Amino acid sequence: MSNQNQSTQEVLTEAKPTSQQVEQALINVVKAGIYYRKPKDGKFMQSYKERVKKLRQSEDPDEYILENAKRLFPNKDKYHQIMDDYKSWYEKDPKILNAVIDLYKLYYKLAKDYFNTEEQVNEETENFLSSI
Repeated sequence: MSNQNQSTQEVLTEAKPTSQQVEQALINVVKAGIYYRKPKDGKFMQSYKERVKKLRQSEDPDEYILENAKRLFPNKDKYHQIMDDYKSWYEKDPKILNAVIDLYKLYYKLAKDYFNTEEQVNEETENFLSSI
């Protein structure tokens, strides 16, 4: 019985994030900003407010978050670069840092199946340049 629960749990953790989970993660970033008294009319708070608004207004929220994830993280290197940037920017605001990390982990789970391989890059480059 224990092994069955464990394998069920593994399947659940591998499930793709939903738009509701991403929305909640965005709201958690806003809450962390309020906790640290970030100016509500400042770039940080307005940026995350806009993200929540666009997600809520999207015609297909799950497709919207997938496209967003693919745009944010075209490859694993970009993910690590962004995570390193956030760690240095918000190291003194751990609630913001943790909320942003949680959000971007969701986006990473969505985007990772769409990362370009070297083979795909080479093929696309050839196709693109063949029309010269």
